[in-house]
Amino acid sequence: LLCGCENKNPAAGGPYGNYYEIFVASFYDSDGNGKGDLRGIIQKLDYLNDTKNGSKNSLHIDGLWLMPIMPSPSYHKYDVTDYYEIDPLYGTMEDFENLIAECKKRNIKVIIDLVMNHSSRLHPWFLAALEEYRRGEPGKYAAYYNISETRPLSSWHSANGGAIFYEGDFSPDMPDLNFDNEDVKEEFKNIVNFWIDKGVAGFRLDAVRHVYQNREKSVAFLKWFTEYCQSVKSDIYLVGEVWTDDAGIMAFYESGIPSLFNFPAATKDGLIVRTLSRGDGAGFAQGLIRWQRLMERRNAGAIDAPFISNHDNDRSAGYFSGEDAAVRRKMAAAMYLFMPGNPFIYYGEEIAMEGSGRDENKRLPFVWDELAKQLADDNSLARFYIEAIKLKNKYPLVFSGKLEEIDGGDRSLAAYTLNSPEGCVAVIHNLSSEKKEIDLPLRKKIGGGLYAGAGQEKPFFKGNTLVLGAYCTVLVEMKKTGETK
Repeated sequence: LLCGCENKNPAAGGPYGNYYEIFVASFYDSDGNGKGDLRGIIQKLDYLNDTKNGSKNSLHIDGLWLMPIMPSPSYHKYDVTDYYEIDPLYGTMEDFENLIAECKKRNIKVIIDLVMNHSSRLHPWFLAALEEYRRGEPGKYAAYYNISETRPLSSWHSANGGAIFYEGDFSPDMPDLNFDNEDVKEEFKNIVNFWIDKGVAGFRLDAVRHVYQNREKSVAFLKWFTEYCQSVKSDIYLVGEVWTDDAGIMAFYESGIPSLFNFPAATKDGLIVRTLSRGDGAGFAQGLIRWQRLMERRNAGAIDAPFISNHDNDRSAGYFSGEDAAVRRKMAAAMYLFMPGNPFIYYGEEIAMEGSGRDENKRLPFVWDELAKQLADDNSLARFYIEAIKLKNKYPLVFSGKLEEIDGGDRSLAAYTLNSPEGCVAVIHNLSSEKKEIDLPLRKKIGGGLYAGAGQEKPFFKGNTLVLGAYCTVLVEMKKTGETK
C-alpha cells in the first residue's frame, strides 16, 4: 500500500462522506446476551473513527447507517410497533442519545432506517384499525391502512381468518400504510421531527418505490417527504432504496431526494463485478460518466450512493473465487470507494465476511477476531480499506467532482478525472495483471496509490507518462485546462 497522505474528514458539516451500514444485532455485544446493541457500537467507535490523523487501526468513516432500531417483533425489525422508541434488545433511548453524542465528537453523522411503506401488524394503529372494523364502525385508524371486506389482489391478507382484508405487499406481518390519508402524513411529520430532535443527520428510506403501486404517485410522495424534511433540517441527508433498473431509479431522482442507492453498479451482476470479470476498465469509466449525467438531468444536486453489497444481497466476498480472489476483492473495494458520491460499506465487507442464501446468513455477527488478525497484516483487505479511505479523504473532490473520461489507449485501464472549481484529480485503476502506462500531459504529482497485489513497485512518472503496476489504483493531482503551474 502507498498512501503518503494525512487523514482528513471532508464531510464534517457537509453532505458527503464514507458511510458504514450496521445491523445492530450483529455488530458488537456489550452485555454478553449474545446480541449486538447500541452500547456495543459506542465501544467500537474508535475502530470506525478514532479522530487521529494517520491512525492505522481506524476506518475513519464519516457516517453510520443503522438498520432499524425501533421496537419490532422480528429479528430484522422492518415491521415497527413504535416509531418513537428503541427496541429493548438494542438498549434504551438514553443509549441512543449517548451514541449520537459520541459520534458527534468524532464528526460521524448518524442516519437511521425509516420504514414508511408499512408498519407491523402489531402496531397500535393497526390493532385499532381492526377493532374499528370488528365493531362495524371504521374510523380514524382504519383509514391509516388499506382495508376492505373483499380481497382485490393476492397481496391482500385476511385478518385473523375473518372477512376483513388488508394490503400487505411484503408480508401479512407488514400491513401497508395509506399515505392518501393526511393523518398518516402528519404522523410521519411528527416522527421525523422527533428523530431530528434526537440528533440524527437523516434517514435511509426503506422500499420507497412501494409506497404506491403507481410510480408517479410514489415519486410525488417522495417529493413531498423530501421537501418536508428539508424544511425542518436544511442539510438533512436522505438516501432512498429504489431497488430496480436505471430508468426506475432515475424517475425517483426527480423527487429531489439527495441520494438513491446505485443498484446497477452493485451485487454480483452489477457494473463493478462485471467489469472485473471482463477486465474492461474503459467500460467502467464510461458507465460512471453515463450514470452521473443521468442523475444530473433529473436532479442537479444529486449525490450517488454506491455500494457493492448490503443486507439484502449475498455478501461481496463470495462474488470472487480462485487464486486471485483476494486481489479482486481489493480492486472491487477501490472501484466503489473511488466512485463519486457517498459510498456505503456493509459491516464486515472490509474483512471479507461471507454469507448468502437466507437473509439471516447475510447478517451474521461481525468477526472481531478476524479483524484483529487483518489489522496486523499489511496485505489484508481490512488494511486496504483503511488506506483507501485515508487516500480518498485527502481529496474531497473525489466525493463531488464532475467526471470526465481519460482515454488511456488500453481498455484494462479505468481512467477518469474529477473536476470542480477547486481543482482536478485523476483516478486510474489498472485492472490487469501487467504493468501499464498512461499519458497524463496535465499531471502535477502523484497523490497516492493502492496495490491489491503484494510486492508491487511504486507508481512513477516517466516524463508525462504514468507507469503503474498490476492491479492498482493511483490518484494524480492534475492541472486544470489553461493552468500553467
